[in-house]
Amino acid sequence: MLEWTEVERLIWLDMSPEQASCRLVLECGLRISHETIYVYIYEDKRRGGDLWQHLRCQKPHRKRYAGGQERRGTIKNRIGINERPGIVDQKSRIGDWEGDTVIGKEPSRRIGHIG
Repeated sequence: MLEWTEVERLIWLDMSPEQASCRLVLECGLRISHETIYVYIYEDKRRGGDLWQHLRCQKPHRKRYAGGQERRGTIKNRIGINERPGIVDQKSRIGDWEGDTVIGKEPSRRIGHIG
């Protein structure tokens, strides 16, 4: 428990976790990675502590993936089906036939549909 008291002391002195990690090696011979110190600080925050306020950058937690939006199979500058010309409904030209693709997890499960 002594090592975490030392970690807290260094963080309260506004040292970064990287600096605290190096200082612990020099002063006490303790080897605690800066990643472990970050984990400790954020666990302290969840418990209602204030160590996180001594971090130099308080960045909001961000979701890694684009808010759950599907990115596969999107077409840039797509024109909606409501905006197509009337001649397309006649399907007299090769390019007027629609091709829908269902994108699945595995390429073997992708289904092409013409209609």
